[in-house]
Amino acid sequence: MRDLFLPFAKPYILEEEIEEITQVLRSGFLTTGPKVTEFEKGICDYIGDSIFAVGLNSCTAGLYLSLVASGVSEGDEVIVPTWTFAATAHVVLWCKAKPVLCDIDEGSLNIDVQKAELLVNPRTKAIIPVHYAGFPCDMDALTDLTQKNGITVIEDAAHAIGTRYKGRAIGSFGNLTVFSFYATKNLTCGEGGMVVGTDPQIIEKIRKLSYFGINKGAFQRYTKTGKWAYEIEELGYKFNMDSIHAALGVVQLRRLDFMNERRRRIAAMYRDKLDKRIIFPVDSKENYHTYHLFPIRVDRKIISRDNLIAKLAQRNIGTSVHFIPLHRHSFYKNMCLGKFPVSDRVFEEIISIPMFPGMVDSDVSYVIDSINDILKSGG
Repeated sequence: MRDLFLPFAKPYILEEEIEEITQVLRSGFLTTGPKVTEFEKGICDYIGDSIFAVGLNSCTAGLYLSLVASGVSEGDEVIVPTWTFAATAHVVLWCKAKPVLCDIDEGSLNIDVQKAELLVNPRTKAIIPVHYAGFPCDMDALTDLTQKNGITVIEDAAHAIGTRYKGRAIGSFGNLTVFSFYATKNLTCGEGGMVVGTDPQIIEKIRKLSYFGINKGAFQRYTKTGKWAYEIEELGYKFNMDSIHAALGVVQLRRLDFMNERRRRIAAMYRDKLDKRIIFPVDSKENYHTYHLFPIRVDRKIISRDNLIAKLAQRNIGTSVHFIPLHRHSFYKNMCLGKFPVSDRVFEEIISIPMFPGMVDSDVSYVIDSINDILKSGG
């Protein structure tokens, strides 16, 4: 039995991050400034050529501003997987549009594109696919669907910084893509998000909307050559990223590939050693899975999901559930039409087990041995 609790997720922070933040504090410029610009450029360079980016205070803000910049408004519909966190659908309602929930593919747990196509109608303005757990959605099928129907794609890549689809980085497909840098994500700023895309005009529109609709940033106004005057050109918000959070991101980006590779190593150990009755997340040789999460499914005839969670907690192993489908929440239940059999079936069986780059091999082995022992004893 472990004496120390092993959480299911933990940020990987070293001295380099602390030093970078200290430099920002000493610089005297704490809000949006050169460090945010440096982080934005780093993300663009990481994803590929002809990419533009704007840093924000959350992925949620990025999803919302992407909808606003794409013209989504009252009366429009946006297709959203029911298998996601509240933010993906809440932002649609903030635009006074209607989120239309879609079921998922049972292998990838990403949106089922064939089912999504059945939901398209003249009111459909956009679709928000979620790259669940770090495995990419079927971008070929999504591109075909959206181009055929004139629908905007806004990728929810909260789990997918560093993920690649058939060799191409998520964020490079010409759509608007939104990343999360929340505390548990593969690259963390504590809080933060970023929108990337290939159209600089859309990105600059989102940048303006992120700071009250003002035509220039605070940093530009407070430099030696800056001017105090500014113009509010449209209704904007207060969603800008600050330099303290960006400083974390700058350092984290330098070791992102290392951290993702460590996640993949942990995933390989899980796949190799865990009880073969467990259903693992899908993977493939043609795609690069970044394993933000490692969800497993266990047949309820072997052990109930909640019983397995309780047994692991007794062994000081943290877990979580990703996700409670949106249609099962009271707020969304009454606005949902249709059935979601895959999401309902998966929800009854799924748990997320520990996955973070700071795990050492003995941590991984302890999780494996504990799960195998619980399943062997029949719960």
